[in-house]
Amino acid sequence: MQDFFSSIRSYESAMRSALGEGIVEADLAYKHELLAENPFFFLRGTCWRWAESASTLCPELTGATAVPSVGDAHAGNFGLWRDADLRLVWGINDYDEAAITPWPLDLVRLCASLVISGFADANDIAKAALAGYAEGLAAPAPFVLERDHRWLRADLVATRHGRARFWRRLEKAATVEPTDDVRDALLAALPGDTRAIRFIARRAGVGSLGKPRIIAIGEHRGGPVVAEAKAVLPSCWIDGRSPGLAERMASGPWRSPDPRLVYGAKLVVRRLAPNSHKLDFDEAAPRHKHRLIGAMAADIAAVHAGNEALQNAIATELTAMERRWLASAAARVARWTETEFRSWRTHFRSSNEPSAREKRSVTPW
Repeated sequence: MQDFFSSIRSYESAMRSALGEGIVEADLAYKHELLAENPFFFLRGTCWRWAESASTLCPELTGATAVPSVGDAHAGNFGLWRDADLRLVWGINDYDEAAITPWPLDLVRLCASLVISGFADANDIAKAALAGYAEGLAAPAPFVLERDHRWLRADLVATRHGRARFWRRLEKAATVEPTDDVRDALLAALPGDTRAIRFIARRAGVGSLGKPRIIAIGEHRGGPVVAEAKAVLPSCWIDGRSPGLAERMASGPWRSPDPRLVYGAKLVVRRLAPNSHKLDFDEAAPRHKHRLIGAMAADIAAVHAGNEALQNAIATELTAMERRWLASAAARVARWTETEFRSWRTHFRSSNEPSAREKRSVTPW
């Protein structure tokens, strides 16, 4: 396994080659700052490192059945959207790193992210995740928040303050001029009679920083509408890439997909709204923590369970696995991540990157 500093240089060099003049260098510098902020941001921002190291860190899991996987499963990769029937749905909402990988790896990364965040003890996290995954595998289904899962809806639906903050950020953002392909994609995503459209750049997430994100916001029949276009790169899982996999997974048999989410060859386009956001698990009610872990794992199971053959194969392997396999693997990956984080933080704080001297919020939105 190469050292982290060689790894990040190689990854960012590949990004620059793929994006050319489109790469947002200021956001990439900001990403360096976030990686030095805390271990959870570091994990979120280094999926490529997980992809190149998973087989070394978890060799006992690499022989498991390979399935369509999220590839970048972590506690911040769950969010809300509305389906074709206008129902509010919660679950995995980012398939940028989708790949065919051994099924346990998504669970390990999810649980490692929760261990790092201090959400709960590794054993408790693994226990809740395994129970939720088994339930999701036996009866896969999307989390539709209309009649069921009211506990989850109560924790996630945007508050009045959250709605005001969402629109205020868009109103304050500076206008930019998009490239023709981005403009065309965004205009196609908005209603045909949308007026007063303006385009703004958005800084969001951690792992995707450096990729250009452009938002179109306009007025449509009495209120605002918003769409976002983000550049797409091939999955960092070099050995597990599959053309069109992200779109197939997002609209799989146990999904209730967002009809406005479109994965193209170069762009992923989606509509945005105050309720179309990532899960901030710090906001989850304490009494729901273990329930939330189970729900995350159950949704991953619904993604993995593409057909009956895969369900049966995973269930057979899951039953045969040693009792503490997930707690052990998640704790191992968490320790490794924290070690690499400390090394990066020391390097970053001693560097002369201008962003390291700026005083500003480091919370991406």
